[in-house]
Amino acid sequence: MRTKKPRPQSSAAPQAPVVVRRGRGRLRIKRPLPDSVFDLTTLAAREPLDPGMPEPSWPSGDAAFLAAVLRAQRVPEALARRIAAAIPEGGPSDTTLGDRLSQALGATLAFAPVDDLLSARSLLLAGPSGAGKTTLAAKLAARRERGTTHLVTADGRRAGALAQLREYAAALGAPLFEAETPAALQAIAADRPEEPLILDTPGIDPADAAAWEALRPWIAAASALPVLVLPANATVEDALAATSHFRALGGGHAVLTRFDMVRRIGGALGASLAGVPLAGASVTPSFAYGLRPLTSEILAHRLLSGALEAARWQAPAA
Repeated sequence: MRTKKPRPQSSAAPQAPVVVRRGRGRLRIKRPLPDSVFDLTTLAAREPLDPGMPEPSWPSGDAAFLAAVLRAQRVPEALARRIAAAIPEGGPSDTTLGDRLSQALGATLAFAPVDDLLSARSLLLAGPSGAGKTTLAAKLAARRERGTTHLVTADGRRAGALAQLREYAAALGAPLFEAETPAALQAIAADRPEEPLILDTPGIDPADAAAWEALRPWIAAASALPVLVLPANATVEDALAATSHFRALGGGHAVLTRFDMVRRIGGALGASLAGVPLAGASVTPSFAYGLRPLTSEILAHRLLSGALEAARWQAPAA
């Protein structure tokens, strides 16, 4: 005696509607597919080249949309809420979303003029390893108009850093010096009291409080203005740690490097949570156009384009 095997039960909900169609003499049953639900936060955490990544479903309200942009850029949640709360409710008919985001950024973040860096006699560049301090030193030297800038390295033991700075100095026609101790730096500065000086320092672990504190005698040796150099793709943890130690040294200017090389820059904005103003952005290898001011308008454009445009997010170089 043959027995029939029970058919597996359908996983569809019993209330799901069934569409019946007739085709070629028989009934065809088609069950509707469940609607896809996309979570913006999950999508923002994925890389844009992930296979099968759907387009994000952005909120329709202006304020909610801009808040979603901040989170897609991975701005720290506490800072994202603060910026979102400052977004104006309305405005003139010709006001763009970028204008409204710029206004909110200007009200919540601190910005400093990049001219502060170009007019100071002596600068000390400090930041994590690989942040781009050596390249930024050359860009600052190219932009300064006060006399012949002297490039000084305190990272002479690392052959690669010295060779790179030597190449930049030759291209700029700038004198290059090595200083192994704060006393050596003080002697260099004293011999050239009227000439501008830029000191390139070794990379520092953002959380190493002792290494940051060791910069204090170097700052005093040349009466230098300290500048925090952070890569634009720094994690919020590294940005907060580095900025907190940097501020304890009396530092009040930060420059974001790799501004045109990474798409999401929200983590680096964690520097503003520790109260260090953003002064500039490094955007291109060119000495002549490689440094630009960082304003609320430029930052708003960068956050929007980075969140929305996969292929055209780069900030213009000049």
